[in-house]
Amino acid sequence: MISALRLLQSDMRLVRRDAMLFFYLIAPLLLMSALWFGVPAANDVLIAYFAFDLSEYYGLITGVSLLLVSLILGCMCGFMMLDERDDHLIEYFAVTPLSRKGYLVCRLATAVILSVFYDAVLLLFAAPEPVPITHILYLLPMAALEAPLIALFLIAFASNKVEGLALSKGASLMVAVPVAAWFIGPPIKYGFGIFPAFWIYEILRGDSGQWQALLLMLAGTGVHLLAVYVMLQKFLRRQD
Repeated sequence: MISALRLLQSDMRLVRRDAMLFFYLIAPLLLMSALWFGVPAANDVLIAYFAFDLSEYYGLITGVSLLLVSLILGCMCGFMMLDERDDHLIEYFAVTPLSRKGYLVCRLATAVILSVFYDAVLLLFAAPEPVPITHILYLLPMAALEAPLIALFLIAFASNKVEGLALSKGASLMVAVPVAAWFIGPPIKYGFGIFPAFWIYEILRGDSGQWQALLLMLAGTGVHLLAVYVMLQKFLRRQD
């Protein structure tokens, strides 16, 4: 516990010193502000000048915003881990009471906790249309797993922070590609189910009842856990 607290204190100092990491920490708040103020204003303009009602896509916009928050936080944690690997700190933690396993748990737990907090705030207060509480409870487990998934993806495949920056753009495809399923009917759209983000979009589509949403959550959480496991094994093999 003491080692974990010291790691957290070190993280806070690192975020204060690194402008990019600090930006990643506050970026979700900026995104929520844009979602809260910008989307309704944009909808008014589109209706007035183009007779286009953006509200039909509020669920999609909420899903993209939710996943962007997790992407941002996952990249932040991933970059911190890349910095620590470059400085050989992961090897140092492996021989301390914290241990490599404890270090990894702390890092991924930080990503999960931050993601749950920001995502809950977004869904409760910043979404352009109300999201049912039951749907929020179904969405949070999947959204929370997105952040450690992104962090593990970066640390598993990037050799340094420069490569991590390049791969973060590739990671954004995991959020962007499943958007296509929003405009495709069944059964073809379920081919996008290999992307964890797909299941978040499906719940926010708004045409599923409580039991169907529960099944989507269970399937989506399973896909997320499988993806996290695969990335974790890749990372561990690279560390050995």
